[in-house]
Amino acid sequence: MAELAAWHGDQADGLRRLFGSRSPQVVAFASGREACGRTTLVVQTAAALAGAGHGVVIIDENPAPDNAVSAFGLAARHDFLHVVRGERNLGQVILPAAPLVHILPAARAARELDRLGESGQARLAARLRDVQQGAGFVLIDCATRRSGHLSPVAGSARHLVIIVAAQSAAITNSYALIKRIAQDQGRDHFQIAVTRARSVEEARAIHGNMRRVAREHLGVRVDFLGAAPVPVTDHLATALLQGLPAVIDSDEMDGFAPMAAAAAARPGVLDSVV
Repeated sequence: MAELAAWHGDQADGLRRLFGSRSPQVVAFASGREACGRTTLVVQTAAALAGAGHGVVIIDENPAPDNAVSAFGLAARHDFLHVVRGERNLGQVILPAAPLVHILPAARAARELDRLGESGQARLAARLRDVQQGAGFVLIDCATRRSGHLSPVAGSARHLVIIVAAQSAAITNSYALIKRIAQDQGRDHFQIAVTRARSVEEARAIHGNMRRVAREHLGVRVDFLGAAPVPVTDHLATALLQGLPAVIDSDEMDGFAPMAAAAAARPGVLDSVV
């Protein structure tokens, strides 16, 4: 794509040419277990948003072979970690996937950006501002990690959607994930999207139970974003456009919250790299 060549000189201006200048909605999609249709839902939602004229960047933390990169028939040579380390620029790493859709491979970053000191966090925040420039939406396909914790990138997204398959084990795992994130990060607002429910009514019943338990035992708010009974064909584009607070146009990209203060207090493994 011709615009991508311009990123070598100025990444932010290149993204503005691609997408315009609107401040983005940054939405992380996480799940308590695999095989819930999360990645497919992210890909279909990105395609639907782009079809409606919105520029989309997918940050793909999923290390599995069937991740968002492969869904578009692409292969990743580099990773967002290389951008944070200063080894590559954004234009060398981000991949054009479809009209108005780009993918930023970030599986290594999801594994290795946990221990950031103050200077590492500053570099990460700067690179995330570059990623957001001009995009209408930034969708994060979160890695499902053994620790159950979100990556620093996913954890700082303004909006967090928990994907819940309509199965008892998946519902239990999703509630456990909400509990862990609420305790670790102090996040008090979640949205859920239910996949593989037999009907919207069943999906809303699952949400109603989770909302009640989360409110009573965790003191957090859990909203219903939408349902995708058939993840291969459904998407959440309309739900995101109608269900998220309107963004305010500004020069300050604010789709990500500041990096967690707790992470800043730990010694940073990247501080000695750059």
